[in-house]
Amino acid sequence: MTRRILQICPHDSAPFGALCGHYVQAGGLLDVEVVSVFLAPPTAKPLSFAQYLNVSDLSQTKVLVKGLARHLAQRWDLILCHRYRAYWVVVKGARDLSKCVVIAHEYGLLSRWQRRLNRKLFARKVRFAGAAPGVAAELAQICGEQLVLPNVLDIERAGKRLLNRDAALETLGLAEQQPQEAPITIGVVGRLHYKKRPQLAVAAFELFGAVHKPSRLVFVGEGECRRSLEQHKVVATQARLELVGNIVEASQTFAAFDVLLHTGDVDAFGLVVLEAMVAGVPVVVGRGHGPEYVLAELGFYAENDTAQGYAAAIIRALETDREVLAQEGKKRAQELFSVPALARCLDGMLKPR
Repeated sequence: MTRRILQICPHDSAPFGALCGHYVQAGGLLDVEVVSVFLAPPTAKPLSFAQYLNVSDLSQTKVLVKGLARHLAQRWDLILCHRYRAYWVVVKGARDLSKCVVIAHEYGLLSRWQRRLNRKLFARKVRFAGAAPGVAAELAQICGEQLVLPNVLDIERAGKRLLNRDAALETLGLAEQQPQEAPITIGVVGRLHYKKRPQLAVAAFELFGAVHKPSRLVFVGEGECRRSLEQHKVVATQARLELVGNIVEASQTFAAFDVLLHTGDVDAFGLVVLEAMVAGVPVVVGRGHGPEYVLAELGFYAENDTAQGYAAAIIRALETDREVLAQEGKKRAQELFSVPALARCLDGMLKPR
């Protein structure tokens, strides 16, 4: 009898559409059928592997339970719930919760006392897994079991889609009229949110740019911090800041960067860090949390959580052998953060307890 997995996710917006697609790929390696259901309507073109309940208001629990009823009535060897909303709908609609595993992609999934109480009352048989060991350890303090289901990449596909440096710079709108004089380019990729601490990135760059010219700090993404960053548009004559906005599949452009700077201090995993590692780009981060789990000894760490600490780490990152770094990064990604690695994790969960 074919083994079957049902995975449920609130929506397919980035990065969840791609992450769910990786679970489908992993199931294929195991000869396991993976059925994917998104609760909300598609954010753009519907994903070919997915089904949609098309419920715009995800607070309508009864509507969602009714929409999932025909799926939950079937036989499943494993039910995967991405994020809390999917989990709670399954709790309300499933007859057997012993096959259910909730995947926490961020810290704090069960931090609210109401959620912990609801778990004790209605969902004791549900298992919880973290996308990184730090998240799993937090959950284990409540649930007593430490499971990890890491975020992964299709390593081969990512390599094929990676643009060369000239094409990447052109895509970002940063191509130089005289390429031989192109400045040192430091990238910051992701939502412009205060939790990502973009102002710390600017402060570190100001220290770096005062000594290393020409140079530029490039923000790829949008968010509520954009307006404040625009005030720093010109840092110095030969050290400048660029805001290029959202770029579709920004990871394709990582060859444009001499260094990726990641100043967020609450990241549970750090998918952009994994993408940079696979692309062979030196990554500067702080200690702790998900990015250190991803990079291990391949990261360039700020010795202290200050602009000076990050500026010094940028200098060290620029001195590395990128060819060697790329080889080691791909090796680590294949071992721990690839679709086959995810398949091994799923295979273990599918075995009888």
